Amino acid sequence: MKLFAGVVAVILAAQPAWADTPTVSGVWQQIDPDTGKVGALVTFAERRGIFEGRISKLFPEPGDETNPLCRKCPGDRQNKPILGLLFIEGMKRTGLDYGGGTILDPDSGTFYNASMQLSPDGNTLTVRGYVGIPLFGQSQTWKRVP
Repeated sequence: MKLFAGVVAVILAAQPAWADTPTVSGVWQQIDPDTGKVGALVTFAERRGIFEGRISKLFPEPGDETNPLCRKCPGDRQNKPILGLLFIEGMKRTGLDYGGGTILDPDSGTFYNASMQLSPDGNTLTVRGYVGIPLFGQSQTWKRVP
C-alpha cells in the first residue's frame, strides 16, 4: 500500500497547480457582439494538451444558406462546409488563459493570432483574434452551453 500511495503522490505533484480549474472543453455559444444573437455553437476539445474549436451548429438568418461553404478559406479548407470546420487551433492552456493559437474568420478566409480567457466559474469565455499584438484585435464573449 505504501508504494501505491507514493505513486499517487508523485502523480498529483506532477500536475499543474491549475489542474482542478475548468477548461474550455465543451460546447459554447458564439455571440455576435453587434447584434447579441447566437451565430454558432463551437465545440472545444483537447488533443495532447492543445485545444481546438470546431463549428458544431449554425443559426442562419432567413434567406442564408443552411450550410455555407468556406469559399475564401485557404488550402484544404477551401470550399469545405463551415459546419464542422476547425477554426480555432493550437491553443495552449496556462490556468484560465489560452494562447499561442490561431482563429480563422470563415467570411474572409483570414487567420488571426488568438488568445482566450476563461472565467473562474468556467461559464464565460472571452475570445480575442488579433494581428501582431493583442492590442490590435477584437474580442467576443461566449457562453457555455449547459
